[in-house]
Amino acid sequence: MRKYLERSLEQIIEQVRVDKLSSDDFCLYAKEDGELTLNSLYWVSNYPDVVEDRDVYPTEVAEQNLQLVYYGEQLIDVLTVALEEKPDASLQNLVDALNYYNQHDNFMPFND
Repeated sequence: MRKYLERSLEQIIEQVRVDKLSSDDFCLYAKEDGELTLNSLYWVSNYPDVVEDRDVYPTEVAEQNLQLVYYGEQLIDVLTVALEEKPDASLQNLVDALNYYNQHDNFMPFND
C-alpha cells in the first residue's frame, strides 16, 4: 500500500482487492474515529512507534491531529476473510465487514 497520501476507503479496498496485498505495513488515520464510509478520506501512513509504553504517531499524523482508525494487518485480514466467505461482496459489504470487526472484534458472518 502506498503511504503518505490521502485516499478514499473505496480506493483502498480496490487496491487491496486488485493487488492482493500481503504487506500490512500501514495504518489508516482520519480526523475522526468512527464508522468507516466508502467516500471518506483516510491518511495512509506508518504504524505508531512504541516508546516507553506510549504510542508515538508519525509526524504528519500528529501535526494534523489525526486518529488511528485501522491497522493494516486487521484491515487486510477482515477483507480477506470477507472475500473468502463472499467472493462477490460489494464494496458496501466490505465496509460493513470492516465496521462490524471494529465494533465486535470478530468477523462478520455472511449469510446467503
